[in-house]
Amino acid sequence: MFTNKTNCTVYEKIIQNRSPAYIRHVYGEHYQENLYAQELSQNSGNAASRNPANQTLFIIPKNSLSGYLPKPDDRILDGISEETSPPASALTVVNVKDFRYGSEQNQHIEVTAS
Repeated sequence: MFTNKTNCTVYEKIIQNRSPAYIRHVYGEHYQENLYAQELSQNSGNAASRNPANQTLFIIPKNSLSGYLPKPDDRILDGISEETSPPASALTVVNVKDFRYGSEQNQHIEVTAS
């Protein structure tokens, strides 16, 4: 599977004593890309331009997973972070799709974050 980044860190959000706490998980190689939205031209209905959708897609191969599957409201960022809580640059996980079936070399998860 094609990858373009070496590591990413996911902060699992849990509730401890009625306040949020985080458990850090580090994943290996993955693919990362910024997502774009197409605006339609108001006159013709055709796609006019591509604008950033303020979302990032992380495709994490099965062999890079550490046993924890991210869930919505977790935090994710590129690289390894040693902090106990997510830094301000961490993105919030919006959606997780599980594709760990089929051909062994294509099994992966897709994490969308904003």
